Amino acid sequence: MKKWIIKEKEFLKNLKIFNLFKYKLQSPYKKKEKSFDFYVFNSPDWINILPITENSEVVFVQQYRAGTNSITLELPGGMIDPGESVLSSAKRELFEETGYKSKSWRKLGYVHPNPAIMNNSCHTFLAENVELISEPQNAGSEYTQVKKYPLDQLESLIVKKKISHSLVINAIYWYKIINK
Repeated sequence: MKKWIIKEKEFLKNLKIFNLFKYKLQSPYKKKEKSFDFYVFNSPDWINILPITENSEVVFVQQYRAGTNSITLELPGGMIDPGESVLSSAKRELFEETGYKSKSWRKLGYVHPNPAIMNNSCHTFLAENVELISEPQNAGSEYTQVKKYPLDQLESLIVKKKISHSLVINAIYWYKIINK
């Protein structure tokens, strides 16, 4: 398999959390030099945290999501700020969205959320023995409510469609395969 050749990159629009680009790409498999247009969202990398209390409860956040016009049950997470390390971002996002902190952190892995149209990665961390320090520190348009569920009910929450966010399901999968 060969990578395609990027002939041009054209900036189209700043969309707050994404920059939209138009790429002109040439296939290495076509005999004629024909270019194809692709649209790519450039975005900072994201963070996802699986926070577990000493009582084996997982700390989730409920929040409104405009894309599906629904209230979702998710793990805390967000974008990595410019100049911020991946782990620092995870610690910040956990505290901002839940008010919890942890002294025990482990990276579970990363995925590319949608490599067909996005350039970023989502890094997943496990935070163990999390402790409640304060109320969530929501800012801007963000408003979260904290919910806790027993660790042994995660698959049931997915099957019952209480969790439908693909990156949350991915984090749970990372945890399950690493902790067999």
